[in-house]
Amino acid sequence: MYKRSLFAGLLAIPALLLTSTAQATPVTGQANIVGNVTVTADSILFNPTFGVPNGSSNTGDFAGLTGGTIQSLTNGPATGVVNVQNFITFSQGVAAPINFDLNYIAPGVGTQAGCGSSSLGSACTPSGSPFTLFQLSSNTVIAALQLNGISYTGTSATGSTPTTSIFSTQTALNGTLPEVIAQLGGGSGITGITYSASFVASSPVAPSVPEPASMFLMGAGLLGAGLVARRKARV
Repeated sequence: MYKRSLFAGLLAIPALLLTSTAQATPVTGQANIVGNVTVTADSILFNPTFGVPNGSSNTGDFAGLTGGTIQSLTNGPATGVVNVQNFITFSQGVAAPINFDLNYIAPGVGTQAGCGSSSLGSACTPSGSPFTLFQLSSNTVIAALQLNGISYTGTSATGSTPTTSIFSTQTALNGTLPEVIAQLGGGSGITGITYSASFVASSPVAPSVPEPASMFLMGAGLLGAGLVARRKARV
């Protein structure tokens, strides 16, 4: 009996070790980044490298972050469930490297009807698009994009954290919503766009598909405040 119990206990040790590995400490905190991007009718072409905005506060495992790399999105990009491993690598930070696998592109929260309006506050999302375009002023359009996924150090097999990110343009798109839509469909797209993005790694487990509307409104509000502040600084 004693030998049998001892043997069963020895067999259980590897299982305990595997369980411990699978429950590794998750990534926590918030990351803020900035970069450049070119947007066309069917592609989001990120400059491969990004940095950190001056004065930003990155927290948790993202503390000390100074930069990393990001992949471009092509063929749509389609909204809904996707699988883009190592979409972003936060390569310089306290817990570096931290990887972000993209697994969901949230649809925009505007309307197609809004795309034909130049009224202040109009929100436009072209059919099937992940973008929400917002008429901020009579000649200023901003854009927001929500990307969801998981963040982890090493490999995702050692534990990961659901992470939500919101991207918003820092360079105002000049014109009205109909004019910006026409420019996007013109073939060459829009170049020279700067963006900022905030990533929030949440634990315990968050919903796999967070509601995008509140995230967009938060991002658009912060962006609008930043644009107004910069304009006042120039006066």
